[in-house]
Amino acid sequence: MTMTQRTITIESSQAGKLRIGVLCICMDPGSHATLEGMVAQTPGAHVLENTDLHIVPREVMRMLEDFQFRICIIDFDEGLEQCCRIAARLRDNCDKSINLFAASSDTNPETIIAAMRAGCSEYLLKPFQSTRVTEALSHVEARRHIKEDDVIKGRVIAVMGGKGGTGVTTLALHLALNLVKRHERKCLLVDQHPVLGDASLYLGLPRHQYSFYELVQNTDRLDAELLKGFLLQHESGLEVLDSPEAIDNSPHGTPEAVEHTLAFLADNYEFVIVDCPPGLTQDTCAAIRQSDRVAIVITPELPAIRNALRSIEYLVSLHYPAEDIDIVLNRHARNSSLSDEQIETTLRREITIRIPNSYDEVIKAINSGTPVAHDKNTNLPMAFDAWAERLLGTEPETVEKAGGVRGLLKLFGARA
Repeated sequence: MTMTQRTITIESSQAGKLRIGVLCICMDPGSHATLEGMVAQTPGAHVLENTDLHIVPREVMRMLEDFQFRICIIDFDEGLEQCCRIAARLRDNCDKSINLFAASSDTNPETIIAAMRAGCSEYLLKPFQSTRVTEALSHVEARRHIKEDDVIKGRVIAVMGGKGGTGVTTLALHLALNLVKRHERKCLLVDQHPVLGDASLYLGLPRHQYSFYELVQNTDRLDAELLKGFLLQHESGLEVLDSPEAIDNSPHGTPEAVEHTLAFLADNYEFVIVDCPPGLTQDTCAAIRQSDRVAIVITPELPAIRNALRSIEYLVSLHYPAEDIDIVLNRHARNSSLSDEQIETTLRREITIRIPNSYDEVIKAINSGTPVAHDKNTNLPMAFDAWAERLLGTEPETVEKAGGVRGLLKLFGARA
């Protein structure tokens, strides 16, 4: 049977959607060129670029997101130990739709076993053989036993501050509550502060004996049953992972464990809202790498804006997509000493969401442990409506609900 006759079998109703994406990691140029020619003979199959070993799971997912069948081939001739590490990291932090292949000229059974244990489902010997490559592509469809409709494709939203005191926790929990109560989404709030976070306090919940970081330490045995024992339940339906209560001897995990834990949580919730501590620590950067969007909260003051600009530049230097970074202006007021135009000029980007200055209302809510009611017809709940609608990619139900066309534009960060 020729290569052109060996195509992946799918239902005729899916024929128009067939697209196989193959991403290579650290493959030598000769093998990469050979593979391109072989894969091209399978209809709808494409080999993408050849990346280095420093690629992160988020980048792999982004590069392959447009394809129905997704394959990542790691060249194990680069070094067994480091290739096993990258394979295990992709296995633990990528969507289940990513199929990991190993490629190598090494026929040693121990090498093959190590690659399989790291998460590779196929082992392609070099030099490649066209029939073996085609068979491996065919196996991808055959193994696809998990229906896409049965998997929650949750989104992780990291909320961080341009500096301490910008109101990150207040905004994160009200956004999460809005998604739960207004939009009936299954949502989890993660308090990522290493010690003494305030999310449970603001929600009027008792401290949990176990924290997010203790869950991270148990990431190797993480499942739905284990997760239940770590959750706080709010009356709204929002679930919370608390921060550690102890000031000393607080638990820690590796950045990779943080990524893996958040990836698991995203498979169980429609939205995971991460209340990040101030500063771009290793753990915070790990959470951001696993996030679909990052919201940087600022207030109309120079230190917060300066730090936000530096944070944006740093995240972009780490290859986090600039278009996935939102600017949330908290305590917004028309008579602020820094105008919106000045802030946007300094940050070289538009303000995404404006949260009105409702200091007295927020302080009362914090002190009582009762969040601001989502159904109140005031500017503050409407601002969270706008933020949630933006994340959901939908329009508000009525223009009047957001204060008319002019009010709607303001809430979404546009000018009337």
